[in-house]
Amino acid sequence: MTKEEFYNKWIEAFASNIPKKDIQKYVKSTGNYIWHIFSWELLNENQYLIGEKAKEAYDKIDKKGAFYIEWFEDKHTKDVICDLNTANALDDFVEIYVVGRDFKWTYIKTHEGMCGPYFMINK
Repeated sequence: MTKEEFYNKWIEAFASNIPKKDIQKYVKSTGNYIWHIFSWELLNENQYLIGEKAKEAYDKIDKKGAFYIEWFEDKHTKDVICDLNTANALDDFVEIYVVGRDFKWTYIKTHEGMCGPYFMINK
């Protein structure tokens, strides 16, 4: 899947309840990222996990069929391999977005040390 396809599908899966004007302002405008739905608190805080709780959830979730994209490096998604099965293994990435099969969950490690990581299950 291309980066653009991933971006659009991610927003559809995890931000569909957020008003389009907010998505445009805080996510799609220049200099913003999809994880800003969390950092700008566009979702209720009970809809996602942050920090150590997010890492613990990522470590426990079934990653069969999961894939990822290194936001600043990749043009296409890649399958999660066993080396990336823990949150600590993702700490060295600058900005990485991981999603479960069919976009059932997401884990994002941002390039901002004080933001995230974030974990969300799509309900």
